[in-house]
Amino acid sequence: MPFTKHAANKKKFPMGRFLAWKTSDISAAGLNIIVTTYLTIYCTNYLGVSGTLVGTILLISNLIDAVTDLVAGFIIDNTHSKWGKGRPYEIGIVGMWICTVLMFATPAQASQSVKVLWIFFMYTFIFGVFNTLRGAGSTAYLIRAFDNDRELVGKVGSYGGIVTTLGSMVVSLTFPVAMGAIATSAAGWTKLVALYALPLCVLGIGRFVFVKENPQIDADARHEKVTLGDVIQVFTRNKYVWCYAGMTILFNVIQNMTVQTYYFTYIVGNTDILGILSIMGILLLPLMLLMPLILKKFTVSQVIMGGAVLAMAGYGVNFFAGGNMSMLCAASVLTACVNLPVSYLCAVLLMDLFNYNEYKGLARLEGTTNQLAHGVSVQIGQGIGGFLLGILLDLGGFVATQSGTAAAQPQSAITMIRCLYSLVPMALLAGLIVCVCLLGRLDKEMPVIERTLAERHAQSKQEAR
Repeated sequence: MPFTKHAANKKKFPMGRFLAWKTSDISAAGLNIIVTTYLTIYCTNYLGVSGTLVGTILLISNLIDAVTDLVAGFIIDNTHSKWGKGRPYEIGIVGMWICTVLMFATPAQASQSVKVLWIFFMYTFIFGVFNTLRGAGSTAYLIRAFDNDRELVGKVGSYGGIVTTLGSMVVSLTFPVAMGAIATSAAGWTKLVALYALPLCVLGIGRFVFVKENPQIDADARHEKVTLGDVIQVFTRNKYVWCYAGMTILFNVIQNMTVQTYYFTYIVGNTDILGILSIMGILLLPLMLLMPLILKKFTVSQVIMGGAVLAMAGYGVNFFAGGNMSMLCAASVLTACVNLPVSYLCAVLLMDLFNYNEYKGLARLEGTTNQLAHGVSVQIGQGIGGFLLGILLDLGGFVATQSGTAAAQPQSAITMIRCLYSLVPMALLAGLIVCVCLLGRLDKEMPVIERTLAERHAQSKQEAR
């Protein structure tokens, strides 16, 4: 693959292509908000399924997804179609939304085993099939859509964070209010999710329709079949893959211990105002505009570490906040400091991993490396997060119900909800900081890696002539 360095300084930022690119991210972000935030409470309060059972379903499904992620990465590495390398799999966003509606249409009067199997299969299809293929090709698609330019990809991630945050905020703000008005029964949940699914699904296919891959990126590349030996070599010789994976797992455990709905139900006492916390994210959006300038002074790893420290302080505030909305809003701003850089700058870190592979004389393995370091790790983190939420709620004595009303909870359950909203994520962030510190060593190597690869490709072109 031709290596491009600082090409973004020589070209105008492609705003139209950028906005079309973000349509899929907004759609997927809306889906993730609905599923990760509300699936557990839908199951415990409207289907009568215990938190432990829901957590177990999510854990098993995500472990299966971790395996399919590796398969998907192998598929992407061996894809060389007329549509491109990653673009063909982007259409998976449609399947994700169809299965989401079906998951929230679980027959409420069915037996416990039928409900469990239904949720398991729908969740597995959403994340283990459609999102897996889409995610496996996403970074390869991004690189080829934006000319394999590290700085340009960084700008897409930074500016894209603003667009995705604003777009998904519509779901964050309106869904809790609509939930109170429509989702008063299991059937109401189906109607509510369907109302969001249709427009977001149509929006989501915008990337596939309007953004093409640049065929020149692979013009000089030899399309050799990737073998299992190539995969094993990368996994054993690229130590930074494991640092990135550790960071991703811990981040997604935190993100998927979605206790906020329980917190606002049983401690604040009003889920309608849950969406207010989403507004707090707007305060950080100017930082994303400045991120390209920030990254000229600090590395991505340093930005993530700084955000993690601030987030730990935010979770500390949560522990003492109780129902105080001023404190909860302030804490929300602090905890979001780690969310934005991890969510939107990871493509730069992944590009560094690919380049490190090539620098070491290994296959770039963009699909497989992306799936091991990112895709598999996301699923493991999501599974552990959902499992921890369910099992810790039950250990705290949480009382499940099928009536849709908030049952009275013992003090032990209330205390556990408070800890899940504060102390537990604080501890996980400490581990995340360790992983990012180790990953930061790659940042120091990148100038040499970039220069070496540029020289190699220049020499290859001369020899080809």
